Amino acid sequence: MHLSTSNSRKPDVRAPAAEQDRTVNARTGIVVLLAGLVFIFVGLEVTAPVILAHLSQTERRITGEMREVRSLHPVTADGRPTVLLVGNSLLLEGVQMDNLRSSLASQYAVTRLGIEQTHYLDWYFGIRRFLEEGVRPNTIIVSLATDQLASGLTLDESFARRQMAMRDLPLVIREANLDRTTTSSFFLAHWSNWLGEKAFIRQCVTILLVPNFRQLAGRIADHGPHVNDPNVLLNMAKQRLPELRQLADEYHVRIVLLVPPSLREDHSGEIQQLGTQIGLPVWVPSPPGEFERQLYRDGFHLNKEGAQIFTDRLSQQIRGIPAGTVVSTKATSSSEISQ
Repeated sequence: MHLSTSNSRKPDVRAPAAEQDRTVNARTGIVVLLAGLVFIFVGLEVTAPVILAHLSQTERRITGEMREVRSLHPVTADGRPTVLLVGNSLLLEGVQMDNLRSSLASQYAVTRLGIEQTHYLDWYFGIRRFLEEGVRPNTIIVSLATDQLASGLTLDESFARRQMAMRDLPLVIREANLDRTTTSSFFLAHWSNWLGEKAFIRQCVTILLVPNFRQLAGRIADHGPHVNDPNVLLNMAKQRLPELRQLADEYHVRIVLLVPPSLREDHSGEIQQLGTQIGLPVWVPSPPGEFERQLYRDGFHLNKEGAQIFTDRLSQQIRGIPAGTVVSTKATSSSEISQ
């Protein structure tokens, strides 16, 4: 008997339609995911400054001080020369600003910008950015310990956001010896509130969650010199003092290096001599070891009594600033200094 076979299964006409639906659903999912990520990122960008200002009194202070700095001119409306003090916690705890302003009120208008944990590169590029943007104080006093002057550290993404001009990124890469990952982080953080401020937000949250975190951090913080070799320190000073002098000449401002008191030998005397050679004032109101241990809060930062003495001495130094307009002169090169 003749047998015949046939395929009784009908073609699945729904297969192409189902495949198309899956493709559409995948595309929709990707779009929704990307939209969600964009929404989150925009939300972080918008809210990061608000969150940080709400959590951190320090951030509110820095924001206010930066606003004052950006409005500085060589003289005030009543004719007083302007003086800008910049530095880190050594400035914040070592100089009593109310007393300093009060003692100099009839002669100078003094403004401060203090950012904790900053070093030379933070302030060199920060001052460059301010001057490029048109900020023009009569005198800029940079307060740094000598090992901070020689340091290659920066405040990372916060520095890139607050103090670094994008045009200076190639210079920052060279001076701070950045790798590619850090370079990309700096580039992105310069444009992003969230990336620039997330470290401070994390720190603020930690302070809220961990009892007595500030006291604990103060106990374990490394206050020792980051540059111990005198030769390295002095060689870096030979490079960096001329950089500051060149910056002063280029923008017709007076720049002064202020060395805070130190319990240990910091070679500030040699650095002061280098400054004299190139015409960059280096103020050492207290030679190393002069202030006794009892004038320090932690062996590094001055206590209230020590700060009062140092503030009085700084006031006398500022009174000795020559009057008149800063005149540009050719700075001595670092090679000339080393001879």
